[in-house]
Amino acid sequence: MEQTIKYSLIRSIGKVYELSKECQLEPGFFESAANDLKVVSDYFEISQNQSLLVAMVFSLNYRGDTVDFNDLTLHFDCNPMRLLMFIDDFEALYTKEIFKKQKSGRGIQLALTNDQITINEKITEAILTNQPMPQLGGEEEPTDIIEILEKIYNIGEQRDNGEIPTVVLFGHAINLISDNLHFPLIKRINDFKFKIEDNYVYLYLIWKTLNGYNSVDIETMTKGIFDTATRRMRYVQKLISNENELINQNLIEIVEAKFLNDTAIKLTEQSRILIEECGIKLSAKKKINPNNVIEPAKIIAKSLFFNETEAKQLGILKQLLQNANFNEAQSRLGDKGLPKGITALLHGLPGTGKTETVYQIARETNRQIVKVDISQSKSMWFGESEKIVKRIFTDYKSFAKDCDLTPILLFNEADGIIGKRRETGTSNIDQTENTIQNILLEELESFDGIFLATTNLVKNIDTAFDRRFLFKIEFTKPDKSVKAKIWNSKLPGLTETECESLANRYDFSGGQIDNIIRKNEIYEIIHGIKVDFKNILEFCNSELLQKNNSIKVGFTKS
Repeated sequence: MEQTIKYSLIRSIGKVYELSKECQLEPGFFESAANDLKVVSDYFEISQNQSLLVAMVFSLNYRGDTVDFNDLTLHFDCNPMRLLMFIDDFEALYTKEIFKKQKSGRGIQLALTNDQITINEKITEAILTNQPMPQLGGEEEPTDIIEILEKIYNIGEQRDNGEIPTVVLFGHAINLISDNLHFPLIKRINDFKFKIEDNYVYLYLIWKTLNGYNSVDIETMTKGIFDTATRRMRYVQKLISNENELINQNLIEIVEAKFLNDTAIKLTEQSRILIEECGIKLSAKKKINPNNVIEPAKIIAKSLFFNETEAKQLGILKQLLQNANFNEAQSRLGDKGLPKGITALLHGLPGTGKTETVYQIARETNRQIVKVDISQSKSMWFGESEKIVKRIFTDYKSFAKDCDLTPILLFNEADGIIGKRRETGTSNIDQTENTIQNILLEELESFDGIFLATTNLVKNIDTAFDRRFLFKIEFTKPDKSVKAKIWNSKLPGLTETECESLANRYDFSGGQIDNIIRKNEIYEIIHGIKVDFKNILEFCNSELLQKNNSIKVGFTKS
């Protein structure tokens, strides 16, 4: 009897999987599989259609991968429109948390097409240990208001990652609020009778404020909350038009944009008073704009290929920034009275991967990046630029004290601030730029963090910066063998001979090769077919602005 659940359910799931092969979702299949579908339905307490989807995802997951819409249509050998009739069943399984999903980030952006589906691991564990259907979503009761706010935020992270839809996000939020009215803050918020989206935004903003963020970017926040552009745009419009109830109740306020698209919201002083009345002390404000902080976990892993010289130098830099090595280096340098800061200049031609290299180093060493937009540091107001540059370093030092690992301060495209100094005695603008450089030189002299700068124009750099950079790594165009590896990594469907041919024919940087890959994806979307080598050659030729640099189509003689 102990094995009844395990063996009867797995046997029925297996039969459904076998019977459904190339069934085209015809009525005859449902008749032949009725008894086994009922076994699955009874265990999960779901419909017959949902049982079919569960059996399929369960079985296909045990091939060792997620399941997508294409996997199912291929298995059923059916018209995609037949499977699309199950869209409500998919949503029901997501809502019940029987299915988990994440977005692939590839392909056409249509409902279901980008969902990578897995069965909830709690269910597989229960089945394999002969247990009844587990209670999903149930966790230990929160012991304080901080745990509730963190739960609210973590559910939003699931939504932002595409694991759950907005309706599930709001469903969890409603339950958390209704189950925790004994906490004064939750009770006060509930008494406002806001819509659930406003409740969620307010609780989210409180959590971010507790974590040191003075404001939250509206666009970033709403993209994480709403899974459709229409709902997102409607909510943003009400915010910026002051038609939102949180604004009308003077709980949040708009932080006007200094540039085109960085409009943000923050708690009002009235909110701060309300929150503190409920026994919560808000943390001190961090001066770093959260929009300028890149979290290592958010950086997508990419394979980068370099010529031998830069690969060797970058390997040393990467090893140095591993935390144990970094701490030991700082200690030994400090003991000898040497500057403890790690500074590196990554210079070379555009498209050779300088910025992406910094991102990948940060990801691999688990360090945050504080990214500085040089164009914004050069204020139109005379005298302000110097203050901004000084504040960049002051704020970085303050931010670094609160980080587990020393973050990376990145000056991207730093040509405008480390270029050759102008002759003295000229215009006020020249004097201001020279002052900015003097401040930067002074800061780097005593800098004890991690400073990385990128530039395309190393010949224009002032010589005073030479000794301020411990590493000066030149990024050259990849040689033919490296280019062949890049082509192979980007288009694994190409043969080795084709990759070598492309590397020999075209003197492209990694960035230009990425353009070809983008054209490849667009072609497949528009035409619905895979590109061939001839298409790739056409894309390459269209990438060349100076056509005389191209080599005629056809294999070259050795």
